[in-house]
Amino acid sequence: MRLAMAVTMLCTMGSLLSAQGLPTIQRENALGGLRALGGADEAAEWRAVGRLDTGVSFCSATLIAPDVVLTAAHCLYHPETDAAFVPDDLTFSAGLRNGRAAAVRGVRRTVVLPDYTPEIGEEMDMIGADLALLQLQHPISEASIQPIPTGRTGRGDDPVTVVSYGMEREAYASIEEGCEILARRGPVRSLSCEVVSGASGSPVLRIAQGRAEIVAVMSAMAEVDGEAVSLAVILDDQLAQLLDQYEREGGIGLSRPSQTLGGTAFLGQGNDGRETIGARFIRP
Repeated sequence: MRLAMAVTMLCTMGSLLSAQGLPTIQRENALGGLRALGGADEAAEWRAVGRLDTGVSFCSATLIAPDVVLTAAHCLYHPETDAAFVPDDLTFSAGLRNGRAAAVRGVRRTVVLPDYTPEIGEEMDMIGADLALLQLQHPISEASIQPIPTGRTGRGDDPVTVVSYGMEREAYASIEEGCEILARRGPVRSLSCEVVSGASGSPVLRIAQGRAEIVAVMSAMAEVDGEAVSLAVILDDQLAQLLDQYEREGGIGLSRPSQTLGGTAFLGQGNDGRETIGARFIRP
């Protein structure tokens, strides 16, 4: 399956919106497979997922250690100018719901892969490097919020789950379960998840026996033959590189993604049997 894509990054531009109620359409109906985490008990299960605010835009992000957050690299750059935000610009609000967060922290420093270039962020190689780590100013107690562990992709193409914030639902996290894996190219995976601006950086989760682990991070949305798809970057080698860089720059060593079953998941092949996502690119 060879895919022709128009790709748009998912960081939401505009002044930060004030806390607002859940849109009526989300209260009454699921938007496709996407539904709001409106109930307090269910929302509490996903408090490690939060909103990353820059002052001019926002993304989604996830606590993976008491003082470390995982998100998409392009979220750390101005959506119009590609200028890097300084850490003081950034705020992580964990478990944000109805205008209240389970924890709010500033950011001490950011780490992206050395070969990530925001100016060409929509190109497939850059989407494959679209990961970042943030060190928080102060840890969040694990008694308050349990970080979500990371994992390597395994064999097979079982459905995945995405928890995210997004445009017109920035006050609540939403969840989509049963996302299908459509195709792959290197570390990039195309998914059937319904995503909008603001979903950049959201965790793509494998859930087994009641345990969730992050196996990829949402990067972009695309259109394939008139159908909307989302693009995510798997963690695997990319996160290992990020962790090495994080530690070299003075961070405390973190647990590495667990090895699960070996191999590479999310398979989608072209007619010649090779992994493929052919793409054309547009600015949002």
